[in-house]
Amino acid sequence: MLAKELLNTEFTPLQPSSPISAALAKMDAWQSSSIPVVEPATNMIAGHILLEDIADNIDESLPISDLSIHRPIYAYENQHVFEVARQMLLHEVRIISVIDITEQYIGIIEKKHVLEALSTMLNITTAGSVITVHMAKSDFMLSELVHLIETEGAKILGLTVEQSRNGDSVIQVSLKISHEDTSAVTSSLQRHGYYTTTENKSDLLQVDFTSRADELMRYLDL
Repeated sequence: MLAKELLNTEFTPLQPSSPISAALAKMDAWQSSSIPVVEPATNMIAGHILLEDIADNIDESLPISDLSIHRPIYAYENQHVFEVARQMLLHEVRIISVIDITEQYIGIIEKKHVLEALSTMLNITTAGSVITVHMAKSDFMLSELVHLIETEGAKILGLTVEQSRNGDSVIQVSLKISHEDTSAVTSSLQRHGYYTTTENKSDLLQVDFTSRADELMRYLDL
């Protein structure tokens, strides 16, 4: 999924001549502490203004051009939603500007739409089960995992790869599969030397992927 598929074109960005009062009102309306500023003559992004820069300003009639405008934050319309999410996390913003190949402003993407897209792509709400496989990075071969799972008649609905937080060479590969009964698949994986940790219980079907979605939401809930 690309950035242009999540585009909101109804948002009106600030202009350098916009008063501080307009910036405060827009931040309140969009629940965002960062608002893009666009040059009307060129339709290019001049930068963005932060709530911390204007919250204590006494004269709200002053134009935001009188303040320090931070460098532009944006995503290209043809970038993948993963890159959009990375940029939002990196810069700690709820909305991000989107530009076309000529670097002109064309709209924004909101955090909630990024979360919805990731949820859809990972099939979080689709019925199924999750199997987590622990392995060394050097042993990770997606083709073999896919083969073993599909040999048991299951389909992979979603996949995440997590690196160990302590910096070692172990990774966790979580695979959401179409089968609710994971016993045949886990047995096959274990016979081929894979260490799996997901239990085969119906009440744990969504636990792993849902927890990952919740964690992502917490990261983006800035």
